[in-house]
Amino acid sequence: TLLKRVSDILEALIQVQDPIDVFDEGGVFTFIGPTGVGKTTSVAKVAARCVLRYGRNQVALLTTDTYRIGAQEQLKVFAKILGLPVVSVRDSDDLAAKLKEASKRKIVLLDTAGVGQRDTLMVDQTQLLAKGSGNSHRILVMSATTDLRTQEDVIMLHNLADSAERIKSVIVTKTDEAALVAPILDCLIRYELPLLFISNGQRVPEDLNPPNPQYLANRAMHPRTLSEESGISAEQIPAVLADNLAQWSKTPS
Repeated sequence: TLLKRVSDILEALIQVQDPIDVFDEGGVFTFIGPTGVGKTTSVAKVAARCVLRYGRNQVALLTTDTYRIGAQEQLKVFAKILGLPVVSVRDSDDLAAKLKEASKRKIVLLDTAGVGQRDTLMVDQTQLLAKGSGNSHRILVMSATTDLRTQEDVIMLHNLADSAERIKSVIVTKTDEAALVAPILDCLIRYELPLLFISNGQRVPEDLNPPNPQYLANRAMHPRTLSEESGISAEQIPAVLADNLAQWSKTPS
């Protein structure tokens, strides 16, 4: 059928990354994005997987979020469960110093303040990251519930903010809340951004899955209706995103 052909084409256009391959390379991973998209929760979910795979001694958590009330406390709660300390960063010099201290660890996860893409604070934060973190792996966290025009705005302005360090990966959150996933897929395809994870709930660490193009293409072509349950249909079962925590628990060779 025509819908099946379009779905197959869409599936082929979605770029995905293998999260295990990405994190096995090690380095500094900076999580950026607007406020309210689930950035800190995503950091906690990724941290849990990295602890499973590399051990607590190989993972460091840093945060530059000094703007939101309770932001650091939220991350500290997650970190305490994982047995990790959280280091707060004041400015670019402090960030550079803290990253140097953490350089012996394989994985450094850097949580940043959620600021609007047109907020002047974004410029300050971009300069802080550019001066302090050097060549980090920038991960843009976006919500599937955000409208298309705003999604485009976020991508363009984050890429323009620091052209030397463009977005390397994307995590899409709130796919369980979104009636439509086509807008976010449209943005990822047009801006050639690879998808690293999708998040489909608030549970840490369970609700984070590697991207499955077949499932996403199916969701894009079959939007949920108001009366439809959030569960999947029988024809989608083969494409369901299975949690891969067992794979993360295997020590890399």
